[in-house]
Amino acid sequence: MSSQSHGLSRRRFIQLAGLSAAGLALAGRGSQLVTHAQDTSLTGKLTFWGHGSHPLDNIREAFLKKYPNVELDWQQIDDHAAKFKTAMAAGTGAPDLYWAEAYMVQQYGSVGALLETTDIVDKVKDKLIAGKLAEAWVPSKNGYFGMPGDLSVSGLYYREDLLKEMGIEISQDMMYEPDFLDILTKVAAAGKKAVLYPKGGTFVAAAQWSWFDNQYGGSGPATCDNESITLNDEAGLNAVKLIKKIYDTGSTLQADFWTPEYWNAINTGDLVIDLAPAWARGFWEANVDASVLGKWRLAPMPRAVAGGPRTAVWGGATLISPATTQNPDLAKIFMEFAFASMEGATAAGNWGIIPPYIPYLEGEFATMPTKLFGEQKIGQVWLDLAKELSTSFCRTAVYSAAVDEKLTPTMDSMITGGANIEETMQKITDEVNEILPDYQ
Repeated sequence: MSSQSHGLSRRRFIQLAGLSAAGLALAGRGSQLVTHAQDTSLTGKLTFWGHGSHPLDNIREAFLKKYPNVELDWQQIDDHAAKFKTAMAAGTGAPDLYWAEAYMVQQYGSVGALLETTDIVDKVKDKLIAGKLAEAWVPSKNGYFGMPGDLSVSGLYYREDLLKEMGIEISQDMMYEPDFLDILTKVAAAGKKAVLYPKGGTFVAAAQWSWFDNQYGGSGPATCDNESITLNDEAGLNAVKLIKKIYDTGSTLQADFWTPEYWNAINTGDLVIDLAPAWARGFWEANVDASVLGKWRLAPMPRAVAGGPRTAVWGGATLISPATTQNPDLAKIFMEFAFASMEGATAAGNWGIIPPYIPYLEGEFATMPTKLFGEQKIGQVWLDLAKELSTSFCRTAVYSAAVDEKLTPTMDSMITGGANIEETMQKITDEVNEILPDYQ
């Protein structure tokens, strides 16, 4: 899971969700075990900066069981993102490993500031999910600059039992229009809520824009070469219009993101449907009442266009190494182990994220039980959706500036404030075009 591209650190996520770092780690871990054959010949030291309770904590433990003579200095730093950006700007002092948002891979990779990983990725790329693999590819350098990490597919979480009482059945393959909008209208008529639309819009509304732009066939806020802004192309406009149509059904939950008000809506059966990324499950399991655990179900998101993907991304990260690392070979060995081996992928999966390593996803993950979804084996659902991830939706260097800094503050004016969507999106596009050269 990753949320920094939406202006919220994972530590802040933990605070909002009412979790301790230790509690979160326990919530995400499963019971899968992998036996390691030790290799005592490998030595050296790697540093990593990140937040507390991190997927790489699990992977670190697994790595050390196999390579006990390597020193792994994992530093939990509250302001690690700001510190990392400062070190990268200075060209010195950066760690050997960092958990980077998709746009950061493009931002730093395109200027030669990251260690190229084409040699190790090429060996395993047929075993990695294509949509995640694309995020480590830097077009301007014609190479990979990181190891694909957290596979952030998204889906539809729903209370099957409560919907049946309303005469509603969730299809595994439906369209937003008219199917999903009709369902939301029925939910509203029954006095229930579906889909969070946070008060004031905030970053969740922008996350929904990214989902829907992706599903409508858009490339995100910019073309994949980062040369042109596409916020207001047909897909971008349709994404905003769909958010408004969802809001206008009267079913959306008006609550701040993942606060007691939100969890109470779940615990009382008021919220019966929500769109959510895969990494949300651990937070739900740690916050909802035991009485509702096992009653939720997972389905693909509806399609925006016929034949289009039934999923999209929110968050997700890639493991990178700055070009200044003094331990490039060891960094690559760790990267391969982390997300291109069964041991590393299992450690990541036990923590709670979904690694992109297909042999793992097709193995125990497919039948792994979860507290939230009960008897439903959600692993196969996520694997099927992972294979539908768009490879033409790009979070380029300008992504955060465009979506977080420009689109997010304006979203609510279009959804609830009556602002003209075409005119507002054109204004935002003009503003982002002005700053685009700073990200090229």
